[in-house]
Amino acid sequence: MIGRLVVLGGLALAGVAHAEPKPPAAAPSAAPGVTRAVPAPPAEAPDPAVEYAADANLESTENRQGMTIAASLGGGVLVGLGIEGPTGRGGSFDVRLGRVATPRTVITFELTGTVVLHGMTNAATYTNTDLNALAGAQYYVSESLWLRFAGGLGVYQASHVQGSGPTPSIDFRMIGPAVLGGIGVDVARFKWAVLGVELGTSVMIHSGALVASDLRLGVAFD
Repeated sequence: MIGRLVVLGGLALAGVAHAEPKPPAAAPSAAPGVTRAVPAPPAEAPDPAVEYAADANLESTENRQGMTIAASLGGGVLVGLGIEGPTGRGGSFDVRLGRVATPRTVITFELTGTVVLHGMTNAATYTNTDLNALAGAQYYVSESLWLRFAGGLGVYQASHVQGSGPTPSIDFRMIGPAVLGGIGVDVARFKWAVLGVELGTSVMIHSGALVASDLRLGVAFD
């Protein structure tokens, strides 16, 4: 009896040892013909630094693009410090050719001048002229307010000014380095044309200093 129990117990243990484990249940798969949607990655906000760098290759994406042309007319005053005869009031002009460098900066080349009339009563009228050929930059502080700086060469031509010696009047010319600073406001824009007001002061250095201050109305095409 004991022997039979031992044999049955051995057979039971052998059956458990040889039982194969069940494979894990497979995960349910999508139905045939159905494509599972993959969520798209969140969109990244544009980097302002990247946009500005893309604009920094001498070509702006703002209203001002490529080449610009500007001209202005108005009134001016000449004052001489250590130079004979230039003081007076008259007209002024400025013509600028520019190239947009960045959204806020325009590289400029310009010719600016102030013409002063003078003469004695019941006598001929003469002119003193201050002309400057300059290169510089115009920087937009805001969308409409800008500052301008330039340097170059100035020429002052005096005609029949009162001399300090026995000669009652003299003519002379002076050439020297000149600098200019200015400020302006763009008042209105009509497509590619901009109307504005500008104020500028130039200084030419020779034996003294020739100062020209001007207030002008202008138009620019950009």
